[in-house]
This record gives sequence, C-alpha cells and structure tokens, in this order.
Amino acid sequence: MLAGFLAALGPRRAKLTCCVPHPVKPLAHRFPRVDWRPYDEATRRNCIENCDVWLGLGGSPWQAGVSSWFADHLAMERRSCESAGKPMYFLCVGSQDRAGLANPELRAAAGFAQTIWTRDAAAAGPLSGLAGAAGRVRTAADLAHIFFEAHRPPPAAPGRLTAVLNFDYAVWPAMGAALAALDRLPARERIWLAQEARALPGAERELFQSLPETDRSRWSLTPADDSGLELTGVLDRWPSGEWLLSSRYHATLAGAWAGSRAVVITTNEKLQGVADEFGYPTLGPAADPAGLDILLQSSTPPPESKLHSHAAAARRACEEFFDTVGV
Repeated sequence: MLAGFLAALGPRRAKLTCCVPHPVKPLAHRFPRVDWRPYDEATRRNCIENCDVWLGLGGSPWQAGVSSWFADHLAMERRSCESAGKPMYFLCVGSQDRAGLANPELRAAAGFAQTIWTRDAAAAGPLSGLAGAAGRVRTAADLAHIFFEAHRPPPAAPGRLTAVLNFDYAVWPAMGAALAALDRLPARERIWLAQEARALPGAERELFQSLPETDRSRWSLTPADDSGLELTGVLDRWPSGEWLLSSRYHATLAGAWAGSRAVVITTNEKLQGVADEFGYPTLGPAADPAGLDILLQSSTPPPESKLHSHAAAARRACEEFFDTVGV
C-alpha cells in the first residue's frame, strides 16, 4: 500500500513522517523517503503538532473484533489533531468488522475526518452511514493495485497450490477436512505461504506447526518477506499458484494480478468484500470444506480490465487527495 502511494506521489515535494511500534531500520531501508520515528506518545504528539495534514494510509482502521488497539490508536490521534487544529484524512482504507463500525472511538474518527477514500465498495456504504461522515466518503480502490500494476507478481505456476491461512488468534476447526479436500487437486507443488513473519496464534506459522507430521511433509513452508530485499525483490519471488486458498486480503490481490484461481476464506468483512469485487468464490470459516477442490477448479481469475480499473481508481483517489491538500 505504501509503495503504491509513493509511486502516485512521484516527484511531488512532501515530507512524510510516520511513527511505528516496530524497529525503524528495516522500514527506513525499504522506504527511505519516509522519516520513520518511534511510536511513543510524546513523539506522536510532536509529529502531529508540526504537520500540515494527518493521513491514515491504507489498511482497515475500522476493526475492533480482535483487539482495541486500532481504536485506542485513533482515539489519541484524533484528539491530538483536534487539539492542534490539524485536518485528518483516510486514503484507500477499509472496514474489517461490524465491531469496528460500532466502536465509539472509531466512529468519532470517521466523523472528524475531512474525507475518507475507501479501498472497496463494501466499506463505503457502512462508513457513509456513520454520524458526521455522510458526504465525506468516496469509493476508490486499494493502493497496492498501483504497485501491482507496475510490478506484477509472477504468473500463476501451473500445478502449484498456494495457501495463505490466517485466523487472527483463532483456530480453523475445519482445517483437517479442508486439507483432505485439497489433496484431491492434481497439485505437483504445495506452498504454505507465511505472510506474517511472527509466529502469532492463528497465523500461518502457528497453523503449520499444528499440523500432523504427515500433513506438514506435503507442504513447503515459505516466508513471503525478507527484510534484506527491496519490495520488488520480495514480489519477484512471490510463489503464485494456479490455485490459491487465502484468508489474507493482499495475498488475494496478489493472486488476482498473478492470474490464480482462488477461493477466499471469509474470516471478516474485508475478505468478503475483496472476493465480491473480483468474483472469487468464498468459504466461511465454519462451513464444510468438503467441496473445496471443486471450488478451486471452477474459480476464474478476474479480467485484466478489472485489475487495471482498480489501479486507476486508486491513482485517482491519490490525485484527489494531493489536490485537496495542495501537494
């Protein structure tokens, strides 16, 4: 998402500052145009007091089903912006769950924002209905489309099955039955892609370790990222498969650009939204996965025209934002 935004920003003169609760050195190596700073409260307040515009860039700020972190984060950011008289914008963002739309702090952030460009149509309607946000919400597309259009993932490899499974601190009771259904695919290679570098409960690495040895032996655990690589290098080695089983938003977008036949596990509303946008069949996390192999075989990737229209929509949103704030 950030790579897409920076590509749209191009040579425009703008100073970008971002506070993160993670080591800043790897981020500064990959994105040197951004001034990366620590996440402590004093630094965040100082950055807001000295900025011209606060921008929430990409992702799903309206989420509260797993934890209150985003609500707590935006509560302080909004109050700091109010206190310092700074405008708040959200660019190409989404909504992840109904709890986020009901959370008072997240609703307040939506009402305070000058403009919210959403990354899909699924988020636009609910956000428009929040108090204060009516008339300030515009439908756009995810910023990653700009990056994928310029640096496409490798084409889907025939005979490869790629799985990207994340259940956000939960379990997938049907995982055993799903793997049994996947065994019926004529796959010559099975990639268990770990998009999350950390071994978090319910994420790819923990799920892989929970498999019986007989199942683990059929799959190749493959990390998506390498902090030593430029982002284009990460994408160049992305293991695009003829078939993709995904419960990750951006892995689904990468599969669409690669031409994968995908099934999306709809663990939240943003995944249902991306599946609807690209016409991919879905599987609810509590659904019987017995016919998963048939769903994957019958799935079709989206047409090129739809992919490029999403990239164009994301670029238009960026241009509108730049024009609005005078960059």
